[in-house]
Amino acid sequence: MLDSDLPAGPKELLRRVLGTCRRDLLAASVLYSGHQIGESLVPVIIGAVVGQAIAHGGTGRIVLWLAVLAADFLFLSMCYRFGARASMRAKQRSGHVTRMWLTGRAVHPSGGLDQPPGELLSRASSDATRVGAFAGMVAMTIAATAVLVVSTVVLLWFSPILAGVILVGTVVLMVVQDRVSGMLRRRSGVEQQQTADATAMAEDLVRGLRVLKGIGAEVPAASRYRVASRSAVSAALRSVSAQSTLSAVSALITGVYLMVIAGIGGWLALSGHLSLGKLVSALGLSQFILGPMRGLAGISTVYARAQASASRILDILRLPPAVEDGAEVRAAARPDVTFDAVTIGDGSAVSFTAAAGELTGLVVDDPATAGAVPQLLARERDPVSGRILLGGVRVDRWQLDALRSTVLVAGHDAVLFAGSVADNIATRAVDDGARERAAWAAFADQVIETLPHGAATQVGDRGQNLSGGQRQRVALARAVAAEPPVLVLHDPTTSVDAATEDSIAVRLREIRTGRTTIVLTSSPALLARCDQVVFLTDKGSQVGTHARLTADDPRYAERVTR
Repeated sequence: MLDSDLPAGPKELLRRVLGTCRRDLLAASVLYSGHQIGESLVPVIIGAVVGQAIAHGGTGRIVLWLAVLAADFLFLSMCYRFGARASMRAKQRSGHVTRMWLTGRAVHPSGGLDQPPGELLSRASSDATRVGAFAGMVAMTIAATAVLVVSTVVLLWFSPILAGVILVGTVVLMVVQDRVSGMLRRRSGVEQQQTADATAMAEDLVRGLRVLKGIGAEVPAASRYRVASRSAVSAALRSVSAQSTLSAVSALITGVYLMVIAGIGGWLALSGHLSLGKLVSALGLSQFILGPMRGLAGISTVYARAQASASRILDILRLPPAVEDGAEVRAAARPDVTFDAVTIGDGSAVSFTAAAGELTGLVVDDPATAGAVPQLLARERDPVSGRILLGGVRVDRWQLDALRSTVLVAGHDAVLFAGSVADNIATRAVDDGARERAAWAAFADQVIETLPHGAATQVGDRGQNLSGGQRQRVALARAVAAEPPVLVLHDPTTSVDAATEDSIAVRLREIRTGRTTIVLTSSPALLARCDQVVFLTDKGSQVGTHARLTADDPRYAERVTR
């Protein structure tokens, strides 16, 4: 969804969602209305049967009306059967469309999302489900409105007084619901936010459970989560309290309404203004109308929750992009990467060129800013000053999709996907040969040989069935198998021994012939095999071999020998 197409507010978003399933909503509305009208005719037909029995006592007339009643039951049951199907399709489709909007924004090449995965998951699951639930209720609301109109017309034919009471009771109910639903809408938004915060914290705890155990921080972490969980529970209780208030008020009004109808109907019958058959029909119809009125009361609750969720979804869709898309789509003849006076962190401007066909090592003096280099190369953000060239063209002029297909950045915390080792390596492999070559280059073939089921071994959640070194080699093989023109690796071998690092560097140079490979690392084993090493400091950049920089620059020697 483009910025120019974004809804103006949560109400507009809900209208857009309903528009995506309008056919199913129309079918469900017509069929549900048929069902509800058929239901409303049941007491009318029963009243006719009673009236015919008293007035005429003919068996034939009674049988005829009973046949009409049976046909009515067949009609309303079939309407409900197919109406429920259409309503469920609308509910599922609207929830799916909402999730796809969120997913599209989350994976958009322009970036700009820094919310934790748990927060995004909460909005894509709970909030999208509430939006879908509202879509599923729309047809029921239309049907409830239709049956109230039909019932009012029928009651108007029976007695104008009863019809007037129906109209007044409906208006009062709607006004009260609107007042109470405002409180529910506010509390529902708070509840969703608190729940999302607790979900995000739970995800962080699960991810870092090993680290927490290692430093003995399980108790403080559990205490923080306990506080967040209690806040979420309190918010949920306040939301439920508001919902209960709305339900109680609606039940009170409908109860009073039914008492008034019964009293007025009895008075009209005693005074001779209503026959017994019409009285039975009127009372049965008045009692039936309670169901549609409760449905109208329920839509206020669902709408209030959906509007709060739509507001949270819209907050994500409105987040500004981190970078703007370029206009050029091209393949670089030589995928050289050039930093031209680019400021990294708080340091001075740095300049260097990573040439195609060479293995370039990057060493950053300040570890806190080391992560900035992959972000710049992936164009997750643009440099404050200077320019980065790819194939002689500024990267901000590249179309983001073309840039993403040219430059692949494999982060230090690369996560393995659920599935087998082979599935992970083949995620972006251009062919089977590329997968095998990549496994060889990353020494992942040795990992496969030691696993119980070879390449078919399941890696588990985030690769938990593998050791740290095994995970890194499989992740490295996955990146190499894509055979991108430019490959950027951030600390790809921190859990691998020095001898294997050296062998991996040799194989990387061989398999990446003619392509640009940049390795951000402080490993002497890798740096010693690089064609050139760039040392980035707060005073600029130095370019040379690992041996020369180690001999000439004490800061470099200290950084790579820590």
